[in-house]
Amino acid sequence: MTTPDPASAPVHFFLHVPKCAGTTVERHFERTLGEGFLLAPRWRNPLRDVIGNRYPSLSLEDLAGVRAVSGHSLSRSLSEKFPGREVKCSVLLRDPVSYLVSFYNYRWARHEERGQPAPGAFDAWRGAQRRNPITRFLLHRFFEVGYPGIYRLSTRARFLYLEAAFQGFHFVGGYRRCDEALAGISRELGVDPTVESENVGHVKRLSAADLSEAQIAAILTENAADALLFERWKDRGFERAANPADPEGAARALPGRDLAANLAADVESAVRRKLWRG
Repeated sequence: MTTPDPASAPVHFFLHVPKCAGTTVERHFERTLGEGFLLAPRWRNPLRDVIGNRYPSLSLEDLAGVRAVSGHSLSRSLSEKFPGREVKCSVLLRDPVSYLVSFYNYRWARHEERGQPAPGAFDAWRGAQRRNPITRFLLHRFFEVGYPGIYRLSTRARFLYLEAAFQGFHFVGGYRRCDEALAGISRELGVDPTVESENVGHVKRLSAADLSEAQIAAILTENAADALLFERWKDRGFERAANPADPEGAARALPGRDLAANLAADVESAVRRKLWRG
């Protein structure tokens, strides 16, 4: 395979949404690109929650050979450090039911392996989680919508923000399309497209099949923006021509005047998490 000149070639930003195959993505690029892959560093500054992650420790020279970036601390402002290079953004999404089940199992694994607080019963633990966590994560971490900016956006506005942003993304799809996304991007980069799954494989305390219809309905109602984003974008892939139509029409299913309700729900979840952690 031919390798493009990294100084002028596009750089791929692969957003690492929690519980969306991010470990597989990162280890693939570490294996195939070596120093050409960057795990975005976290800016340890209180302003991070206000203006988003920044990268004062990285120079243009440091990034000259970088061809792909990922990590929970990847923010769009990093693109400023790649002048003259096209930035191609990709993301994997997950439905809220399997997301919460996977995150719950992860918390049990952390308890058993590292002694972190046990999550307890699923419904009680779920009550301590923020609503629409994937939508919120993307807005806050990648798009740098800090506090109180998040609370100036209704659930509908948050959804429409991401709908507009995804229109120009290189790849958008469900988390089960990880291999397809990685193989396609690897071919563009001229590296081995073979993907090795890096699933953590913890013992599962719970599966989606264990949930009742009432529990599933509650999860979908509480996380309606995440559910709608997933359903509309899970099959888009690399084809921009397949961008979902009529986002305004789709957004009518979401509340547009719930700023106070969102703030109250976040305060409640924060209190519950504090009590859970002791």
